[in-house]
Amino acid sequence: MYRLLLAGDGGTGKSSFLLRLCTNEFRGDISSTLGVDFQIKQLLVDGEQTTLQIWDTAGQERYRSITHSYFRKAHGVLLLYDISSPSSFLSVRQWIEDIKVAGRATARPLPLILVGNKTDLRAGLPLAAGVSSTQGQQLAMAHGSLFCETSAKDGTNVVEAVLHLAREVKRTVGQSEDHSTRLDLSIPPRAAPRCCWT
Repeated sequence: MYRLLLAGDGGTGKSSFLLRLCTNEFRGDISSTLGVDFQIKQLLVDGEQTTLQIWDTAGQERYRSITHSYFRKAHGVLLLYDISSPSSFLSVRQWIEDIKVAGRATARPLPLILVGNKTDLRAGLPLAAGVSSTQGQQLAMAHGSLFCETSAKDGTNVVEAVLHLAREVKRTVGQSEDHSTRLDLSIPPRAAPRCCWT
């Protein structure tokens, strides 16, 4: 089982994203997450049945410390911003820094996918308003993360984003397990023989 964490500012659509992923539904009346909620999702990842435990965290500032503690338990992070909200995109840099700090604390890399959510709103935005795909891609590239744009409302790329991250998580976890289980076959140096006692 792999633990994935949904992070990002409040109002970016994390709960709607999770609902779409797990039940293929959309509800416009979902209330803000208080603390942390989670769902289990079975997906076929590279031909192998894989269980994902996906944690939905509160985006409000007052819950930020709770979210930070979950970074250390996660195998990967879906970091959402709202493509119609430049302020949620500006917050991404701080979220990424927090994720990197958690990764250093656990001494293992934490795979990340940057997700521009609510693409269904793009058509209704004034010209040059909101966050463009190019801006999202550039930020993801600058931080070495994966990138995807989704819509929890119409289901666009929701499963694909999770699969993309799950593949990276399986690869990363597999590598770290290889390193941790590798036997040390080197011969330890012998202590010099002591022939005399003083």
